[in-house]
Amino acid sequence: MTDIEAVAQRLVARFERENIRVVSTEERAFPEEVMLVAYVAAHDFNRAVELSSDIEDDFHDPSGRPVMLVVRRTKDMAETPEGAGSVTGVSDARVGELVRLISAKSRVSSVEPNLVYVPDARASLSTITASRHHLVFGRRGAGKSALLMEARRALRSEGAVISWTNIQTLRHETPQRIFLYVLKDLLESVIAGRRSTPPQSALALSLGQLHGRIQDLLLADTPTETEDAQRLVPQIQRALSSYLEIEGNRAFAFIDDFYYVPRDMQPDILDLIHGAIRDTNTWIKIASIRHLTNWWRPSPPTGLQSGQDADLIDLDVTLQEPDKAGKFLEGILAEYASRVGISSLSRIFNRPALDRLVLASGAVPRDYMVLAVSALNRAQRRRNARVAGVQDVNQAAGDAASSKIQELEEDMAANRGVAARTVKTLQTVRKFCLDETAFTYFLVDHREKEDRPFEYGLLADLMDVRLIHLIDAGVSAAHEAGSRYEAYMLDLSQFSGSRLKQRITVLDFEDRHFVSKVTRSSTAVKKGATSRQLVGILRGAPEFKLASLSFELPDVTTPAFSD
Repeated sequence: MTDIEAVAQRLVARFERENIRVVSTEERAFPEEVMLVAYVAAHDFNRAVELSSDIEDDFHDPSGRPVMLVVRRTKDMAETPEGAGSVTGVSDARVGELVRLISAKSRVSSVEPNLVYVPDARASLSTITASRHHLVFGRRGAGKSALLMEARRALRSEGAVISWTNIQTLRHETPQRIFLYVLKDLLESVIAGRRSTPPQSALALSLGQLHGRIQDLLLADTPTETEDAQRLVPQIQRALSSYLEIEGNRAFAFIDDFYYVPRDMQPDILDLIHGAIRDTNTWIKIASIRHLTNWWRPSPPTGLQSGQDADLIDLDVTLQEPDKAGKFLEGILAEYASRVGISSLSRIFNRPALDRLVLASGAVPRDYMVLAVSALNRAQRRRNARVAGVQDVNQAAGDAASSKIQELEEDMAANRGVAARTVKTLQTVRKFCLDETAFTYFLVDHREKEDRPFEYGLLADLMDVRLIHLIDAGVSAAHEAGSRYEAYMLDLSQFSGSRLKQRITVLDFEDRHFVSKVTRSSTAVKKGATSRQLVGILRGAPEFKLASLSFELPDVTTPAFSD
């Protein structure tokens, strides 16, 4: 047990003497003080705040640092009255609790931990917590921050040193200053996690002096020069290596939302960080969006080389395996529902609506949860509605269109011109699908993909921001041996609203299998229950030519389109 954990136990015992149950605690250590966060039930909150003010002066950690007590209401579990019975539909009060719970937990951050964590076979905790550098990729909402938070929790329970830096707040800084902020966070955590090194030892003092130099550089009125940061790299590396070896501990630096840094700056930042922690038993875990990330520059070698310096983890659950995606996403929603006393999703959604949620979200977990909330809200406004249906999901997806464009611009704001280019790409794809071919899914030839890598990258950007979705990466041509295609689907938000656009051929999702149908038509549905049937459906899609993306951007920002 660490010193800080012992102080947390004292706090819990003190609260319990006043009949205040502490649901959980969170400890955060800084060089000058320790912060203890106590989560209590809503009915205990006011008394807990009063008590914390009275007893705060009595708490210090063993090294003498003052302890700041923070009390928060727990949002992890709604209190469901015993004997409340089964949920009878969307009008049940517990559905409102579910909506509030998901809304509160839709975004994970260093101060807003996971409510539940549903394991994913592609990114096990044993992998992400290993002594190895990792780049964690996924579309917005794919669960990057959630995985990092779960890894942080697991490593903290093992006594490892943990630091956390969110790059969004640093996106306007220079590479050198971003490097210094990351190292400042790391050194503060290392110093606060001291277990065996005497505070007055030469090694501890050296580490403290380095931390002070970083603070001075960050507080300087003039921008930090490149030489200032580079000069610190070998000094920090030597001090960290010796310090952690004596402590017998590992350190992990979690870096979230790295894609906010302009791509041309990213290899330089990673190179500085990697140099400062190399051979120190310090490991970095970086969350980003793949096509907004440049982690390696080959000439001269700069950054992190995948396979050599760092391993890549891809978190994207895609529609390539719809059955697995559906089970995974429903598992997450069911966990939330169980926390408020809803034993089965079938009590608040019909089966077609759950299938449509998978399709509408593109298998992105956060989008799935947000759309589920929106669909429930719409169902509650319908008179005598018992469960949320397909039409509620369609309307929720249509409502999400403008917010997705806004998120696109926010995500790509650090890379000048990228947002406008991506919106222009979306306009071109959307026109092809809805106006020219009346198909919401399309094919891209592998040969053209290789011949036009820049234009293909524009499509990849659309996929990263969840405006198109990959259905199949290798559709064989029906009458041309050796020819292969990738199959994509336009996001449902781009053609759905109060009702689906009429007379267009769409992919739908029924009983966890794809089907093809023409909206508002009596045309027979084509089922894709088997791989062969699905390939037959996809072969009938129109081919989108990447050459159509060879456009020039206007001088002004491209406006978002409208129907």
